[in-house]
Amino acid sequence: MHTDKVLADAMQCKVIGIGQEYPLPACGFPPVLEKNSIHIWSAWYDDLDCHFRDLSPVISQEEQGTASTFRKSADAKKYVIRRGIVRSILAHYTHHTPEMILFITGKNGKPELDPPGAYADVSFSLSHTNEMMLIGVTKKRRIGVDIVKMDPGYRFHDSAEYLLTPAEKVFLKSIEPSLRYQVFFRIWAIKEAILKATGSTLALMGKTDLSALLQELLSSPEYSMKYLDIHPPFFIGQFTCGSGYYGAIAADASNPP
Repeated sequence: MHTDKVLADAMQCKVIGIGQEYPLPACGFPPVLEKNSIHIWSAWYDDLDCHFRDLSPVISQEEQGTASTFRKSADAKKYVIRRGIVRSILAHYTHHTPEMILFITGKNGKPELDPPGAYADVSFSLSHTNEMMLIGVTKKRRIGVDIVKMDPGYRFHDSAEYLLTPAEKVFLKSIEPSLRYQVFFRIWAIKEAILKATGSTLALMGKTDLSALLQELLSSPEYSMKYLDIHPPFFIGQFTCGSGYYGAIAADASNPP
């Protein structure tokens, strides 16, 4: 399949053990999704651009219609590439062709696989910036992923007022001013990942407190996996993914397989 070659040539896949402090050894291709593991696929759009012709035929007519609504052709092309990659990755795990992958819209717009009887044990989450994309896949757990570009020029103070809890605001003020934007983006990415995992609304961000984890997360800048005791509980993963980029994972810890 052309799309298998695209995944092998242009995508990176990192294997993370749920609840494990360190990443697992690099997997070969095609990777096998083991119990209690997460596969994190990532790629730069620049590396995928040459595969546009292989990816565009696999998306649905509805997705083609959505692509036609973009004002900028570059944004439409990225959308097609993104949807083609998601279909190609999920086809690998479900043993379907990319064209046969069906989606439904779950709670608050959360995309899910359909029909559930065919591959109910596979769950996924997608995040992207203007430069790159990130897809997380796991089994029998809700999952959310998020990727952010840590922009030192971003004026985060207004956003922090409604995204952060009082304890998180206190922690943020304790950080050296020149580094506060990094802490804000880390908190933001983790909360976005939880939001995607639960299919909740933006109001959840202001209610989810990460202050008990922040010091530990900051002491592990490259990678960490921590348990967050909220309701429902989550395993929270964080990792760097390219210069100036930060990724976060939220994996449901309430109903282990």
